[in-house]
Amino acid sequence: MTASPASLPIRNQELIQISSNLPLMEAAAMPWYCLGNAFFFLHMKQEMQNLNLAEKWLCNTTFDLEAGAFSTSPKLLPTGPLMANENNILCSLWEEDRTCLEWLDLQPPQSVIYVSFGSMVSLKPNQFNELALGLDLLKRPFLWVVREDNGFEVNDACEFRGSQGKVVSWAPQKKVLNHPAIACFISHCGWNSTIEGVYNGVPFLCWPFCSDQFMNKTYICDVWKVGFGFDRDENGLISKEEIKKKVEQLLVDEEIKERSSKLMEMIIKNKTQGDQNLNMFINWAKD
Repeated sequence: MTASPASLPIRNQELIQISSNLPLMEAAAMPWYCLGNAFFFLHMKQEMQNLNLAEKWLCNTTFDLEAGAFSTSPKLLPTGPLMANENNILCSLWEEDRTCLEWLDLQPPQSVIYVSFGSMVSLKPNQFNELALGLDLLKRPFLWVVREDNGFEVNDACEFRGSQGKVVSWAPQKKVLNHPAIACFISHCGWNSTIEGVYNGVPFLCWPFCSDQFMNKTYICDVWKVGFGFDRDENGLISKEEIKKKVEQLLVDEEIKERSSKLMEMIIKNKTQGDQNLNMFINWAKD
């Protein structure tokens, strides 16, 4: 169905389509729905109306990734993927532990499970333990980012890692995802992480929490088809058994690996267009 004011309120599993060129999504994937906040819905509505006030809206994405979205307005200008490098001033919110790169150098190609939920998301203690136990069950090397500000210390995870894993408080993510040892990315599906993952051809295991992360998961799993989502148990937890099952399923899925590589090649090949659009905007602003 197509979303309209008359269709609200809607059920969690009901499929809606914001535009005929956009994919069907469950209602629960909408940012305003999962936040349970009517104010956020009104804010999003106002932002859409504000599109009329600007000549162009710069978007950190590519036409290839979201052709349907760009068809909704000629004012949307793809300038992505915007990727930081050693020569620009973009910096991390946290101090990076670069020892993980040396550790990755010692691991076999496509063997390491990378786990990071970004700079804002935190796990509750029972879910933290399930993830730790799930990684331990896999008996595979993993790199896990455990921020110290989320109520846990890095040492809280160390007892689970045995000889298989490395736990850091923050990682140089772009370099990590570009490393040949990385096999998959357990991610919260924030947009920066999503862009960085697809840019490096890394398959995803999606663990969204809020906001746009559920929509990003829909693109990853259902549109681009470069990853899987996790299912929760009757207590609302992603169990250690589910983590083990989905990781093992992903690592032997050659079709997902192939699609991830092709998507990466397409984005890199067409990155020039985003660079040109950004330079065009910069020159326009200077004038």
